[in-house]
Amino acid sequence: MLKLVSKFIANIKLIIKTKPILAYSIGSLIGCLLLNLGIFKEYAFLDANEYIWTAYKNPKFQNEFIQGGRFLFGIISEFVYGSLCNTIADLKWVRLFALLSCVFFSIQVFTYLLKLTKKVNESALFSFLILTLPSFSTYYSWSCTLEIPVLLCLNFFAGTLLIKAFYSKKHRILYYFVSLLIVVISLCIYQSAITAFLIPIVFSSLINRDFSIKKLISILIFIAISFSIYFIVFKTSLFLYGLEPTNRTKLDLLKLPLKVILFYLRELRLVFKGSGFLVAPIFFLIIGASSFLGFLYLLYQKRSKIPQFYFKVSCLILVLPLSYLPNLLSSQTFVCSRTIAPTAVIVLFYQFCFFYSLSLCKSIFKKLSLTLVLILIICSSINLNYYITRVQNKEHLAIKKAYTNIPLNNTKKIIIIKPKPNFLQDYGFYKQESADEFGHLSSVKPWAPEPLFRQILKERLDSLGLEKEQFEINKIEVYELGEKYNTDNSIVINLIDVLKKEFTKR
Repeated sequence: MLKLVSKFIANIKLIIKTKPILAYSIGSLIGCLLLNLGIFKEYAFLDANEYIWTAYKNPKFQNEFIQGGRFLFGIISEFVYGSLCNTIADLKWVRLFALLSCVFFSIQVFTYLLKLTKKVNESALFSFLILTLPSFSTYYSWSCTLEIPVLLCLNFFAGTLLIKAFYSKKHRILYYFVSLLIVVISLCIYQSAITAFLIPIVFSSLINRDFSIKKLISILIFIAISFSIYFIVFKTSLFLYGLEPTNRTKLDLLKLPLKVILFYLRELRLVFKGSGFLVAPIFFLIIGASSFLGFLYLLYQKRSKIPQFYFKVSCLILVLPLSYLPNLLSSQTFVCSRTIAPTAVIVLFYQFCFFYSLSLCKSIFKKLSLTLVLILIICSSINLNYYITRVQNKEHLAIKKAYTNIPLNNTKKIIIIKPKPNFLQDYGFYKQESADEFGHLSSVKPWAPEPLFRQILKERLDSLGLEKEQFEINKIEVYELGEKYNTDNSIVINLIDVLKKEFTKR
């Protein structure tokens, strides 16, 4: 038996040595799946409660996406929610696809770092840590973000092509054109993901110590061209469909300097905390900020010339708001994990470089660093399985039971009393929360309860083999507790009581 175990370990070591990319691919996939098993539970998170019904029934489903400058995302969503997914249980396969896409992005990073002559263990550890970031936990657990991991992969590839365009004599125009095409198409799907093209540029610049004004200007010109082409495409799509843009698409360039300052005070604080932002936010803020400043101090120690040092540090600091640029240009000021992945990856790389340098100094620092890595991995699993999938699954099953108890007769009107936004915190079920992604219910949104009711009714009738038209509910009204409503000839479903009973269970 011992011989078999020894032989197995020896084979694993051989594969890691001779085929590191294959070994990392298998290991990261298995590890990521085991840490995030909650995605296979039955639930529809936030917008998915609406999309799975409206994509099926609403002929104007895509209008909202066109108005928000994401017309290609509208086409994708209509296909996913209108054709691929017939039931809420089907959404787990969409979440699995998102997880696989995130793993592929991690493999991209690992492969690229190896090309930059980073060690296998070092590259593998950092690449897997990317999968523990709160942004990625959101992508695994929320089917409505399935496009973001794919765009991260595409735009990371676009960044590698752009680097080739900077330095290659052959095919320079082709590299530039393909990378530009990828970024513009991505802007029409989900704007926040496109700055992932900066990630390989930051990696190569830092590792190869390649910083120049010419390169910086080239990147800024590339971004300006990309956004200009996208703006024309966006305005053209609005004109063709005869629609008005949403408020989030409005630009206010005069406020951009202020928003950049606020970025360093708000968004960067969230990024510093990493996956510990819910478990022990103050502790991880101190660790994250200290490691970030420690990274800058390491650069200072390795400086050769003062002017070059200041230029290098300025680039590495200013690239952070640049990686968050689509959100800074938007009129929205909402801070959330799903829109900040490129920035989070870059900051994580800075922090990782600091801890790796410490680990080379003394063995005690290496042990502490590995312990911190383990804690972050555990925190990531808690974030997803406790603060997202557990909440959404418990909520969904409770609401599904309440909705299913409605008699199939000639009921013409349903009144739903929805919980308030901080329901879980107000009643002491969860202490921590973040944006609308962690530690929140989906039914607190005024637009979620009605389509969810109709979708559950549809699935119920399908399971019984009954005609949908025979039991169509004419009117569904959603209220908060305390609002006045008319109960004549209607059935009242108080989701507050339903959810209090469910979350009180242990």
